[in-house]
Amino acid sequence: MQQPDQRAAELDPTTEGVLLLAHEAQHPALLRPKVLFIQPKLSSSLWGLEYSAYYAGWRYPNPPLGIMTLAGAISPDWEVEIRDENVGPVEYATEADIVGMSATHLDHYHVNRVKELADYFRKQGKVVCIGGPVANLAPDAVRAHCDVLFEGEGELTWPQFLKDYEAGTYKDRYEQLEKIDMSLAPTPRIDLVNAPDYGAGQIQTTRGCPFTCEFCDIIVVFGRKVRTKPIEKIINEVKLWADAGLQCIFFSDDNFVGNRVHAKSLLRELIKFNARRRYPVSFYTQASIDTARDPELMELMRDANFFALFIGIESPRKSSLSETLKVQNVHTGDLAEAIHTIQSYGLWVAGGMIVGFDHDDVDIFEEQYEFVQRAGVVCAQVTLLEAVPKTPLYERMKESRRLIEYRQNLPTNIIPVGMSSQELVTGYRNLVNRLYTFDAFVERFLNSLSYMKKNKLSGERIPLKATQFVSLLRTLSYYCLTPDSRRRKFFFEMMAGTFRIHPGAWKWTIRYLLSFIHFHKFANQDVMVVSAPLTHDENETVNVRRAIAG
Repeated sequence: MQQPDQRAAELDPTTEGVLLLAHEAQHPALLRPKVLFIQPKLSSSLWGLEYSAYYAGWRYPNPPLGIMTLAGAISPDWEVEIRDENVGPVEYATEADIVGMSATHLDHYHVNRVKELADYFRKQGKVVCIGGPVANLAPDAVRAHCDVLFEGEGELTWPQFLKDYEAGTYKDRYEQLEKIDMSLAPTPRIDLVNAPDYGAGQIQTTRGCPFTCEFCDIIVVFGRKVRTKPIEKIINEVKLWADAGLQCIFFSDDNFVGNRVHAKSLLRELIKFNARRRYPVSFYTQASIDTARDPELMELMRDANFFALFIGIESPRKSSLSETLKVQNVHTGDLAEAIHTIQSYGLWVAGGMIVGFDHDDVDIFEEQYEFVQRAGVVCAQVTLLEAVPKTPLYERMKESRRLIEYRQNLPTNIIPVGMSSQELVTGYRNLVNRLYTFDAFVERFLNSLSYMKKNKLSGERIPLKATQFVSLLRTLSYYCLTPDSRRRKFFFEMMAGTFRIHPGAWKWTIRYLLSFIHFHKFANQDVMVVSAPLTHDENETVNVRRAIAG
């Protein structure tokens, strides 16, 4: 429980503050117990946009929705604070009784940071709780560094833990076995973050995915049944983000169209919501490629002011897609044509691409490059195939003795069979680097724009703010006031191509130029730090390959 001298340090030395402190001293019940939620810093990634943040005017693309949702599940009897290390420091003293952390990504940097912060706050005498994907998929990675481990969804177990804590009977582990009914999902505490720190608001409308991709942990954590949040709750969250000053919202569903009926109903309500606003809110989300087979769905997305979809494409090779049970992509005839169909409704397409499947050989890197360019996937996130614990792929790799021990800078924990480990890592590096050269980016950006030219793109009617003006000046300075002639040429090629193909899209060109600052630096710096997995003998790769072939 918070002590009076600690409370005094929080209050301004005003008459009002002194009177409030005196009142609380006479009424100790007013001193509420406190929970501090922390989002540890995430490792650099293509979507982290760290190198673009200064030019954009915000600090991080998206807020920490997980801990914001848990904060919404906590009784008003408790005070709650949120600290996000992606936007500012978190490692300083707190009067909180309990510190909860979200272990979000299963990578060496992030897991180590979770441990460091957990140890720091435990030394301060706090009860440290850890949940999130790492706690669900690899609990042993963090178990020794926390007092309480949360497995499964936390909206019900956190309130139970706090009741147990107050009674002095809390356990060291809480597990939610049954999936949460999304109608019971609390409203995230948007008021606990500074909205302008983020590029977009974030809302989850569903959980779960109906597909069975072998490498994906979503069906492990959230299940195959798509659970839907009531639409009135979603609209309320949209309004809260808009009232907080954000005109762009990311629907962070793993597959926004997993329940097509719910998605269409929501889109119709979003159309009505935006019709009442002077400046409509714009949206983007994640969806499966079969979106391209539903014209009504794409029309509703366009009319609801969606501007982009992230699609898990993975590979242009049907044999690799079949191997990983990516059936929705296998059953799509020409993946590039499907993407062009989506683009023709005025929707940008970002894509997830993977190399390292068993059916991949050294030719896959050229195939991936040619596909991304032909499809016009402006933002392509290329990753190496990884076996995440508890997924079907992990179990298959474990049974075939192809798992590599987890360690720092490990690019993949799988022994490849279609090429050597060094060939895989080198090919991956070169592919990412090549995709984010000036020439490659211009080509596919203008290619994508050519399919969108019949549409009025979303986000064209936005409120003008000083921060946006500053962002524009910084971006123009980066490209036009540089001694790098290639960078200047790139800028003018992007702008000239835009005015030739779709003049109304110039604002989106500026946005993509801003994002490219990060993409280019990330591809030339961060991707190059990965090292070849040296924890196994390359002869073992050959033996595994022979065993599979024989």
